[in-house]
This record gives sequence, C-alpha cells and structure tokens, in this order.
Amino acid sequence: MKALRLWAKAVRPYAYSASLVPVAIGGLQARCAGADFSVPRFVVSLLSGLLMHTAANLWNDYYDYKHGVDRQGGGVGSGVLVHGEMTPARCFRGACVAAVLAGLGGVWLAGQVGWGLLWLGVAGALGAWAYSAGPLSPKYHALGEVWVFLLMGVGMTLGGHVAQTGRFSWGAVAAGVPAALLMTLILYANNLRDVRSDRQAGLHTLPMLFKPTEAKLLAGLLLATPYAMTALMALTRQLPPAILAAWLTLPLGVRWFRGIWIGPVEEKHVVGMALLHLSFGTLFAVGMAI
Repeated sequence: MKALRLWAKAVRPYAYSASLVPVAIGGLQARCAGADFSVPRFVVSLLSGLLMHTAANLWNDYYDYKHGVDRQGGGVGSGVLVHGEMTPARCFRGACVAAVLAGLGGVWLAGQVGWGLLWLGVAGALGAWAYSAGPLSPKYHALGEVWVFLLMGVGMTLGGHVAQTGRFSWGAVAAGVPAALLMTLILYANNLRDVRSDRQAGLHTLPMLFKPTEAKLLAGLLLATPYAMTALMALTRQLPPAILAAWLTLPLGVRWFRGIWIGPVEEKHVVGMALLHLSFGTLFAVGMAI
C-alpha cells in the first residue's frame, strides 16, 4: 500500500482529466458523426491515453529534477524526488513502463483501424518525452502551453477519433478545442504559480512574457473562450445542444478566476483548474453521448 500511495503521488492523478477528456471527446465525436462506435476500442484508447499521460508526468519529474528545476527551495513537482521518497532511476523506469504499455494498446488499436493511428501514437510519445528532456524543451522557450495544447488537446482528441474511424477529422479537432483550452490552463496556472522559481532555474515560461496583471487577464481569456465556443457549436448544430450542460461549470470558473485575480496563484488554483477541466469535459462529453 505504501508503494501504491507513493506512485499515486508521483503520477499526480488529479490531472488525469487532461488525457481522459480529450480521448473521450474524440471518440464520441466520431459517434455523433455517424461512425460505427466500438466500446472496446473506446476503453483501450482511454487507457492508452492515461498511460501516456502517466509517462509524461514521470518524465517531467525526472528531467526537472535532473536539470535543477525541481529542488529544495524551488519547484518540487510531485515532490517524490526532491524529498527523496523515490530514486530518479525508479521514476524514469516507471515512465518507460507506462509508455510501453500505452504503445501496446496503440498497436492493438492500429491493428483494428489502420496503422495511421500508430504513427499518431509515436508522435505523441516523442512529444511527451521531448517536453521535458533538456534545454531544447518547449518549456524553456515559453512554448510549453502551446506544446501541451497540440499534444494533449489536439493530438489526444484526434487519437480518440481515429481509434473509432481510422481517419483524420477537423470536426474532431474543433470539438476538442474548448476542453483543450481548459486543460492548457492547468499548466498555465502551474507556471503562474512558479514564475519566480522557474526564472531562477533558467526556464522561460509563457507568464513571464507579460506583466502580472496581463498574465492573469490572459488566463481569463483562456477561461472564457471554451464557454463561447461551446455555445457556438451547440447553436450551429455542429454538436448536440446537450453539450451546453458544460455551462453549468461557469460559476466554478468565475470563482477560480476571482481567486487568482485577487491573490497569489497557489497549488489550490492548479488543482482547482484540473477539477474544472474534469467537470466541464465530463459534461461536454456526456452531452455528446446523449
């Protein structure tokens, strides 16, 4: 049980909505578009996305610790390496095991719908590793949010769709954008919280490009856009009107923005955005399923 709790701390499951939601939306968009819907493929695609997310989280901890981004007196990531609860080698091995298991799921899915899906999975795995691996990482160049939006927002939504149809779809990409923006806000909130320690570690994150007030206004824009897009897609019948259920989360969003506006950004705001993304994404996906 102790080992299980340690791994749970390392992989940060509170943010798993960032992988589960886009894959679910991609698969359900295929169903809305009239494609044959396979429950086994849907489940395997969700598990593969979850495992790749796990690998990305562990790689991120490993490389941030190795390069001094996570350290005593600075950022800590999940805390398992900085506090000596897990060795770096064990963390890296865990990431590799998760990535291999995700790959096995991807191979099975590719055998069902076509090998184009496998190339999408390979690109996702390389992107997850490259996000953290060294000074060429996008988070050293204020591109972390863009990278995560493309990799997990667009890429995983496409993965969920292709797992059902074997084909690319702009409709699936569009359907995934609202939740993808909220998912990107999880990282943005994390970077807002860590501006000082990230600057000391030599990182160059998106919030550093703005004055503090401007950075928080950008967070508000990223928060408002998903609600506007959801309303537009429902009103134009691009997706079922039931996706408007996602608007039920608006009070949570307003409360979150008020919290970061009037005070410093803290861990509770990162977790709060993860919970908002989960709530919004779940209601959006349920609306598509209905």
